[in-house]
Amino acid sequence: MAKIKIIFLSTFFLFFSKGILSYEITDLIKILVEKNETNSKFKYDNLIDEKNLELADTLYIPEIDYSFNVSNSTTSTNTTSTLNSNTHTLSATVNLYNGGFSQLNLITTQTRNQAYDYLREYQKELLIKELLNGYSNLQTLIFKKKNQQLNLEFYRKKVLEAEILFKANRVTKTEVLDLENELLEAQSVSLDYDRKIDNLMLQVSKLLDLEIYDEDVNFDYVIDVSNSQISKKLFSELMNSSYGQYLSFIENTYLPELEMSKKDLRPSVDLTYSLSESDNYSAAIDHRRSSSLSLSLSVPIYDGYKDENNFNIEEYNYQKKLLEHKDLKRDLLNTYLESWNNYDFYLNKINNQEKIIDSLELKLQGNEILYKAQKIDITQLIESKNELNDAHNILLDLKSSKKYYLIDILILNGDLNTIINGLG
Repeated sequence: MAKIKIIFLSTFFLFFSKGILSYEITDLIKILVEKNETNSKFKYDNLIDEKNLELADTLYIPEIDYSFNVSNSTTSTNTTSTLNSNTHTLSATVNLYNGGFSQLNLITTQTRNQAYDYLREYQKELLIKELLNGYSNLQTLIFKKKNQQLNLEFYRKKVLEAEILFKANRVTKTEVLDLENELLEAQSVSLDYDRKIDNLMLQVSKLLDLEIYDEDVNFDYVIDVSNSQISKKLFSELMNSSYGQYLSFIENTYLPELEMSKKDLRPSVDLTYSLSESDNYSAAIDHRRSSSLSLSLSVPIYDGYKDENNFNIEEYNYQKKLLEHKDLKRDLLNTYLESWNNYDFYLNKINNQEKIIDSLELKLQGNEILYKAQKIDITQLIESKNELNDAHNILLDLKSSKKYYLIDILILNGDLNTIINGLG
């Protein structure tokens, strides 16, 4: 009875421990999203944007200054007199007009911040894509490793069979050695999968900022979306994606930035109020208070065409930005169309590969019958087994590549949540 209790508790503890340590892909996405919100450069980029907006939102806000001056003056005629005085001055200056720079700066900063919000959203989607691709590649490696374990079992059995047949003089020693070599090669391949899995998990750990191992993750979920859930969109529709929205908003900052560069070519109007109080102002005046209100106009007239040349440079930069922006839009469309081309290509390749596997399975079954009947040697059996194994691995790689381009399409379609919400 005690032994039964120990086994039960051990089984319960093992199950409970696995329950604690096992991460689903949805858990990993949540960890990544939380990290991006609370402990990444995105958080500080948001804070910087907020401060930039505060700096830009200073229209008609005065600049207030305080100064304190202490002076000592000595006067000598028939007698020498010394006067110590101090002056307190408070002044406030507000800009009434600066060529519309302040208004444009505020609007441009708001628009730029909206653009950066969409850009950060897109960058976060790319990080989720990196996680999903990492999960998919790990899943592929783990499936390959499982297949390799089946291969190991196959060759172990064949080695044992060959040794029995060798003793009965039905196979040669060379055939036994060939099988033993295949078994060793299969063990090496299995170890190589372990190495690749460990290396890829290091990348996932870095991405999540979490120490995690493949044993901690449940790789049962298959990342995929049915063809009926995705459709090819027009370019105008792509502009509704996070990256498309970024391009739209950032383009709207180019012309205002050009207009802002005219600041040094336009007049400026400032209103200043100053209040000062002085003690021991002079030998005759003990205390003096004065105030002034002034309106100043500054008009640029000539500086050797420095400001005009600077504006011309900004005009050229504006034209460059328009051309570069046009290329970015074209790159967006090309990336989308290339992803669709690759996605369709891998769909067809997967279909063909599945047919190849069916054919190779029949071939292996036939060769096993022929080998047992001593109609073929062990080399042909090994070749057919390896062909089938390679075909399965190719199919796994094709499915992984298809998922890679599928995620690209979903991001630019603005439908990444389709795959996230459908996990599991």
